[in-house]
Amino acid sequence: MGKIAIISDIHGNLTALNTVLRDIKSRGVDKILCLGDMIIKCASPKECVDKIYKNCEVVVKGNCEERGVEDPRIDEHLWNRAKLTEKQKEWIRKLPLSYDFYISGYNVRIMHASPRSIHQKSFFWNFDSEFDEHFDFMFENTEYLGNIGQDKPDIVIFGHIHKPFVFRKKDKLLINPGAVSNASDLLKIGNKDVFYGSYLILDGDIDSKKKSRLSYKIIKFTYNNVTEAKKIINSDMPNKEQAYEEMMTGKYFSRLKLHLEAEKKRNG
Repeated sequence: MGKIAIISDIHGNLTALNTVLRDIKSRGVDKILCLGDMIIKCASPKECVDKIYKNCEVVVKGNCEERGVEDPRIDEHLWNRAKLTEKQKEWIRKLPLSYDFYISGYNVRIMHASPRSIHQKSFFWNFDSEFDEHFDFMFENTEYLGNIGQDKPDIVIFGHIHKPFVFRKKDKLLINPGAVSNASDLLKIGNKDVFYGSYLILDGDIDSKKKSRLSYKIIKFTYNNVTEAKKIINSDMPNKEQAYEEMMTGKYFSRLKLHLEAEKKRNG
């Protein structure tokens, strides 16, 4: 038996990353995997990439890695790219889009967002009329992932939407571990809203194709968002006032307007 921790969406938040790594270490985890989005939103992209490189056995590419290294669109992307070393950027360019492994006889696939794009959001918790279709395509092999002809997974674990959940449909299991940073909601402890991050632990026979017991648990942890907010406001990063407010209040800061303005400028 062994334990695998799966983290996602760190977004340059060194305060939250240090906290989650301490929590993972305290639980006797054997391996750590990362679902991407190591950078953009907070003030420490270089430090977070370095720490993830040293602590995670497998990392898959997220949309923030693509925007921050390969295809920057706004000033915040360029700022993040400038903070990374050439060695870090080269490593990020080579990251896979997905990774498959076995645990307790189950074929598990990790990826950042979907088999179609690392930018695609899927809001499964709405349980709308297209839920079955959304669920099923998450298990597909695609040309985008480069895995046509491979065995399809029994379990899919993805990040991107910052919302922890577990859904089962017949013999398939879909899991989102949530986000280490910039979670989409707050914990209510007493009368106080508390910032938290979350991650997943799988407990089973690592690398075994023989069916045996497998357990999974989403772990929520709290971290000092004020410390990270101060790092943001004291940095030279673009949009730091909005990023500071997001870290202090938990209110999502959309970059869509910035993207549209940048695209308009590029098109003359």
